[in-house]
Amino acid sequence: MQYAELTDRISGESVDTWDVHYRAMRRLEAGDDIYLMSVGQESDSSSPAGVVDAAVESLLNARHHYTAVEGESGLREAIARRHSKLCGAAVDANCVVVFAGAQNALFATAQVLLQAGDEVILIEPYYTTYPATVTASGATLVSVALEPEEGFQLDADRVIGSITNRTRAILLNSPNNPTGAIYPKESLQSLVDACRLRDIWLISDEVYSDIIDDPPPCRLHGLTGAADVVVTVSSVSKSHRMTGWRIGWAIGPRELAKHLYNLNLCMSYGLPAFTQDAARHALTHETAVTNDIKNRLKRQRKVVVEGLRCVSGTELYSGGGGMFVILDIRKLGVDSMTFAAGLLEHEGVSVQPLAGFGASCEGLIRISAVLGEERLQEACKRISRYAQSRRWQINRHSRSRAT
Repeated sequence: MQYAELTDRISGESVDTWDVHYRAMRRLEAGDDIYLMSVGQESDSSSPAGVVDAAVESLLNARHHYTAVEGESGLREAIARRHSKLCGAAVDANCVVVFAGAQNALFATAQVLLQAGDEVILIEPYYTTYPATVTASGATLVSVALEPEEGFQLDADRVIGSITNRTRAILLNSPNNPTGAIYPKESLQSLVDACRLRDIWLISDEVYSDIIDDPPPCRLHGLTGAADVVVTVSSVSKSHRMTGWRIGWAIGPRELAKHLYNLNLCMSYGLPAFTQDAARHALTHETAVTNDIKNRLKRQRKVVVEGLRCVSGTELYSGGGGMFVILDIRKLGVDSMTFAAGLLEHEGVSVQPLAGFGASCEGLIRISAVLGEERLQEACKRISRYAQSRRWQINRHSRSRAT
């Protein structure tokens, strides 16, 4: 049987890079003691009790029927109020559309903005799902790689220099996943100005903005001239420990919201009311948990930096903040997938190889500082021990003799 060309666009290295993580998950389910540092989710924390209570109360009140396709008005108003406060610019609730997580919001946005023949500029390193997300529409990906030696900082001139008459959108993520880099306001304003001049969309994935405040990330919607060209995507996943609730949103011009409504009408037909009620409670009442996450991640990143900064043959990049630290293993002479697979096999530590985060990312490892401090210390000892043992070379030689 035949399949659509779409299946080629949504497969490949960006999918394969999750192989080590899923192996680690299977071992966890089997009862093995695995140090899971390959995903952006705190491993030992729960959603706030008030969020859970709000969902239960919603269910008990029979809030389990069809809902508004664009999202319940109360939730959209809460999102608009919060975004207005954070970016310093007025946001109309009618410009907000709710989706099953930021990933779904980003995919939907790409579907209504992009088509075959268009080009989309991605800032590299980028999150591993971005290529499939934007090329599923038929658009072509154009990467602009940032340099580790420059702290993965945004070079607005290089991005603008990559614009052609086929460029329809620029997609960026600040604070960045996987590097944690926070792009400066001046560079982001340059991109907004360039997009306004050329009628190009600027899509801003801001899911990590709430858990970093040193320095505070720039919210693009608040920049001069941003309202007509910026689409902001975010969620409650990282800010309120609600990754599994699947509540995200897109904010943009009102005409965009109408198109997203039409897509939602034939795609999800609205989300469960009780999860939306829980998210509205989180955004309205659970501010303390976000501050707790900020402070906790700051401490945990410090543990990782101190534990890995002197590993022979590697470089550590920890600029910005949030959940992630980057370990550069290129001088060890081993590819990131082989390193990560061996680390899981020999030391029980799961990290994320970045081969699927852009062509320039081979030899880089993303380490999520999401464990408790004692487990992080032990995990760093194991990573250091494995890096210095060069056991992947022994494995290679063994396989060579066997063949």
